Amino acid sequence: MKIEVATILTLIIASILATNAIAAGEGETVESLVFPASYKAGSVSNGGTITGTVKFEGEAPEMKKLPITKNPEVCGLTDKFDKSVVVGEGNALKNTIVYLMDISSGEGFKKGAKIKYEIDQDGCQFDPHVRLLPVGQRLTMLNPDKIMHNVHIFSKKNPAFNKSQPGSRRKMPVKAVKKAEGPVAVKCDVHGWMKAWIAYIPHPYFAVSDENGKYKIENVPPGSYKLGYWHEACGTNNDAPVSVTVDAGGSVMQDFALSLKE
Repeated sequence: MKIEVATILTLIIASILATNAIAAGEGETVESLVFPASYKAGSVSNGGTITGTVKFEGEAPEMKKLPITKNPEVCGLTDKFDKSVVVGEGNALKNTIVYLMDISSGEGFKKGAKIKYEIDQDGCQFDPHVRLLPVGQRLTMLNPDKIMHNVHIFSKKNPAFNKSQPGSRRKMPVKAVKKAEGPVAVKCDVHGWMKAWIAYIPHPYFAVSDENGKYKIENVPPGSYKLGYWHEACGTNNDAPVSVTVDAGGSVMQDFALSLKE
């Protein structure tokens, strides 16, 4: 009898998690980044820099407060807001990926024990909201909440990831992927308001705009490139990327003004 009850409970929990995943938007269509057909990593001498500011064009929408429907004793200690559009002072737009679309050779990723690729779930919210993750590098999910989360990464080119992280497990590694992809949605099937994005990137010429809308791409080999952007709510410029020319040791400034997708 005990075995039958345990089996039924397991099936119920699995059904709830599956339902939550569908409700969270498993089938949603996301505009993708543009990746080069191949990339050769090496050394770069006298590279240049691309900097700029990303701003929101028009009146910034009010951030929507999210309802806390589970574990309020932990998750409800602070208010949670929809982070699809985070606009700061001067209409600075956070969480925009800016990158070189067509670079085929340049420097490799920096390595070392101090470089950690993590997503924190402290307080039942993902941080950062947009995570750049080099292809071949392992991600670590952090859970200081002492309650169960369920990490669901909706990859299509790479194996999807869907695994519970109990409160007793402070760190949970996610197997490295082999293909450039994304951004792909990351969600918690237990706490449906939790959402983030991962971009699996093949080269280091990517940046994410900060709370001041600033981004910086460094050590770019001299040459002309297509500069792209991706934003969760404002879309991409895949059809009309910006052309930039980087001189040896030089600096290029390129700003962006983005508005909500229609």
